[in-house]
Amino acid sequence: MNRPTRIRLIAAGAAVAVLAGGVLAAPRPPSLSTTVTGDSDLASSLAAGVDSAPGVRDTLAAAVIEADDATFAGLGADENTEFEIGSITKTFTALLLAQAVERGEVTLDSPVGDYLDLGDSAAAEVTLAELSSHRSGLPRIATTVPAVAASLWSVYRGSDPYPYDVDDLIAHARASALTDRGTVAYSNLGVALLGQALAAAADTDYAALLQTGIFDPLGMTATSLPTADALPADARTGYSVAGRPAEAWTMSAYAPAGAIRSTVADMTVYAQALLTADPALGVDPATVLDPSGETDDGPLIGLAWFTQAPEDGTATWHNGGTGGFASMLALNRTDERAVIVLGNTAASVDALAMSILEEN
Repeated sequence: MNRPTRIRLIAAGAAVAVLAGGVLAAPRPPSLSTTVTGDSDLASSLAAGVDSAPGVRDTLAAAVIEADDATFAGLGADENTEFEIGSITKTFTALLLAQAVERGEVTLDSPVGDYLDLGDSAAAEVTLAELSSHRSGLPRIATTVPAVAASLWSVYRGSDPYPYDVDDLIAHARASALTDRGTVAYSNLGVALLGQALAAAADTDYAALLQTGIFDPLGMTATSLPTADALPADARTGYSVAGRPAEAWTMSAYAPAGAIRSTVADMTVYAQALLTADPALGVDPATVLDPSGETDDGPLIGLAWFTQAPEDGTATWHNGGTGGFASMLALNRTDERAVIVLGNTAASVDALAMSILEEN
């Protein structure tokens, strides 16, 4: 981009801990590492950008990505350091939807109730496309009293707020009223439901669908979706926005909304595939990246991916946030360039990534 752009980013993380992470301050919050890895200029941009994106920081890793090249840098981390990517996971779930449509397993207009036992609930009639584009009318998170209480307790403890199996997820959807269906309103519940519906349609589980549909074809060998009982004891964890230690999020049945763990190097592979329409994706990436639906019903959105309005520049993006990590992947499709920034605190890296995209 050749000019500054006004950035109007909607909140797009797994939100409970991100919104409330400042409630309890850690006695000794971390400070941003001064250990530089990779390209010194990009590392300097990371360090300088933090000044305009306040919050507790520990380590950061980033890449400026071209169609056939990439520049890596980090502060206390490098391109092979693992992070939780949070809600960028939703773009993988959207890609699985596009692949399932291509195989003829589902259609975009298929009701989710065709694949999951949602009974006669309002949620049963919501389409797969509505789930992916956040137009389902479902709430952001489950609104049952036990689920809300569990979320608040997880914020207090710094733990995973999504300890639910598929039956629980279905019960949450059954109990949910729809609000303003057809209008964009971000929903972790909706995308979790979408991922489990796709797994049911393929007669497999979501983790296997990711592995065979995306990770293996693209060669993303450092990317995973571990379950709570399979997470290594030394798995990397992060910090809340206030610097309080946060446990890892594996998210159980809600994993399609935000549980992937990856590295800058692997996310570069993913971004390059999107920029170049790599056949390994299984579909034309425009299928998920291009905005769809009415433009006056909220942000410009395709299947999970947001696009800046024309007056705000040409970035197509998704961000993420868990209890202890933040992420942002932004694509300039016209110039075949992208930026990924990952951090191991819940302080947003959105503006940081967008400023680097504008500079390069």
